[in-house]
Amino acid sequence: MNSTNAYDEMIQRGYNRAWQEGSRPFPVASFEIMLLTHAQQQANEKEKALFLRLNHIFGWDLNRREQKHYLHQMESGATLILTDTARTILWASHSILAMTGYSAREVLGKTPHLFQGTATSPLMTDRIRQSLRHASPVSVELTNYRKNGEAYQCTINIDPLRNQQGELTHFLAVEREMSY
Repeated sequence: MNSTNAYDEMIQRGYNRAWQEGSRPFPVASFEIMLLTHAQQQANEKEKALFLRLNHIFGWDLNRREQKHYLHQMESGATLILTDTARTILWASHSILAMTGYSAREVLGKTPHLFQGTATSPLMTDRIRQSLRHASPVSVELTNYRKNGEAYQCTINIDPLRNQQGELTHFLAVEREMSY
């Protein structure tokens, strides 16, 4: 038997043993990690393209700097939540799952009140309400709740979005969990 066949046979035995033991040999696991990383990158690119498409569809009056700011927030792990003027959630970035435990689909049609609970400050929610009523930006730190009931602290920056004619059309919240 030549050395190439012996080497191939040794690798095959290693793969077979790893599969039987429920683990994966290093090269296969590395390949799977590379595929997952690639899939995440593709999902992020699709999400950024969707945000830019929403900007175009609704005709928001965002300059390139503002667009880049929101895209950078998404890339850096912030959760973006788009609501209509009645505060109904129309879209959420996929990072909402990691922050809240809710999938983007689960929050559609709901209001951000979904994330509030007993330790959520009524003073801060009133401040948000007043700012939105006057269509002005607002930044707060708030205690919100995950789907499993666990409380977490987050910073929320909400901007009113206007179309090219200056009419208020949506609100965009950029939320980031605070780490201690």
